[in-house]
Amino acid sequence: MKIIIVANSPEKTFIHQYHLNPSDYFIGLDGGNMALYQRQIRPDLALGDFDSTDALEKIQAFAYQTKIYPSQKNETDLELALMHMASLPGALYLDIEVYDALGGRLDHEYASYRLLAKYKDYRIHLLNVHNHIQYLSEGTRYQVPKVYQYFSIFADMDAVVTIEHAAYPLQEVTLHREDTYAVSNAPLSSSREAKLTIQSGGIFIFMYKSMSTCIQ
Repeated sequence: MKIIIVANSPEKTFIHQYHLNPSDYFIGLDGGNMALYQRQIRPDLALGDFDSTDALEKIQAFAYQTKIYPSQKNETDLELALMHMASLPGALYLDIEVYDALGGRLDHEYASYRLLAKYKDYRIHLLNVHNHIQYLSEGTRYQVPKVYQYFSIFADMDAVVTIEHAAYPLQEVTLHREDTYAVSNAPLSSSREAKLTIQSGGIFIFMYKSMSTCIQ
């Protein structure tokens, strides 16, 4: 079981990218509910201010539950979804996949990155066809999945990082927030995952796969 959140970026990838597991828990954000509707996946919760869709009545009839918020609010729709996610039993132990939150407004996209840090105790993945973004906290040992050809890391706060089995290894190096040299790294070979250890601090990891890999 996973928690699946579908946002409403102009870049629509959920419809073709997500592989259905009926046991997953689905949250649709505003017009992102229409992607669930097109896949005939009923959202467990539809939420948002619904200012980006004229299909509210259709969404309400389709979703198991709908929460409508005022357009003037402090939280983005994605944060409202994560607040709800945090209230679900066992959410700390589940993967939370967020689709269609990338490729639209840059301010909303950046806010999504900040939410990864704010909710760092949860296993949240921002996904589109090419990219996979996560937040890795102190004490994390992580293997970059083989499907990704490149990865970059950026410190959220000063972080001590070790990278192994990669083109540019690091051994307990302190990465500062302003550092950009840890961009565009790669596994040494396609048969072995690069490994990261976060000794202290926290980082964002951006992983990239090419279109040819996506098609396979």
